[in-house]
Amino acid sequence: MIEIKGIRFDVEIEHKNIRHMYMRLKGNKICVSAPLLMPKYLVYQFIEGKRDWVYHTYQRLQTRKEASHVYDGGNLFYVYGEPFELIYQESSRNSVKVAQKQIFLYGPDKEKAVKYLYRHFNADLLKKAQEYFYQYQRSILISYGYLKTPELRARTMTSKWGVCYTAKDRICISSYLIHFPLDCLEYIMVHEMTHFIIPNHSKRFYQIVGSNLPDYKQIRKKLKG
Repeated sequence: MIEIKGIRFDVEIEHKNIRHMYMRLKGNKICVSAPLLMPKYLVYQFIEGKRDWVYHTYQRLQTRKEASHVYDGGNLFYVYGEPFELIYQESSRNSVKVAQKQIFLYGPDKEKAVKYLYRHFNADLLKKAQEYFYQYQRSILISYGYLKTPELRARTMTSKWGVCYTAKDRICISSYLIHFPLDCLEYIMVHEMTHFIIPNHSKRFYQIVGSNLPDYKQIRKKLKG
């Protein structure tokens, strides 16, 4: 455990066949991937050098969580900006049933069942993301000579709403977008699609985004809280 500005963080170290150390934050847990023979004291030195990053990332994620209604373990689960009552019941296997303003979640372990719930909604999230892709494919990609159709994936990302892997022709969106109104998903798709044309966030990048989604700045505020 390590304390940073009064906040206590658990430390999880995973040794892998890699050359460099990598760090990510999961709530109050600092997760470090380290080379196989890296001693523990060097890992903690690495964390010490990143104290400011850990603190500011934690604060940003907490603010985002409070503003976005990301599920916090209670009895409310927001779907596209609308609150649903989440009712968990212990069961031998994971399953989900969505009724009017209610979500019935079943499983042997609630934490794992919630992960299953996000995977359940990923299918609908990706379906809608695909629709936005085809809506903007011509104006963003084809008009600039990009004729490929990137693969779409969704996973629980805590620090990014979307990632564009140009080398792999892939766009990955955060499962947590399920909590936001659909125009937020639309913005993320436009944003990541534009990265296939311009890899940075230059003025020209946002000109293309703005020409396709004129109110993107207002939409983006919802994601930033």
